[in-house]
Amino acid sequence: MLNHVMVGSNDLERSKRFYDAVLGVLGAGEPFRNTADSGHTRLFYMNGGSTFCVSEPIDGGPATHANGGTIGFKCASPNR
Repeated sequence: MLNHVMVGSNDLERSKRFYDAVLGVLGAGEPFRNTADSGHTRLFYMNGGSTFCVSEPIDGGPATHANGGTIGFKCASPNR
């Protein structure tokens, strides 16, 4: 049902150390690092068809309990 979950971070390298340790136990390997055209950086951990993402907020503001957060649902097509 879930495609991905994204959380915001104010310190991406600190978050990476934490999630590398936690998600490594669950079988996720080294994250894919992406720098968007906007300049913000994101980490994508993939395992078993799901993705967990850690991102600097795209709006340049601080990451808070919701800023930078996304939950994506797995769908059969863009229309469903």
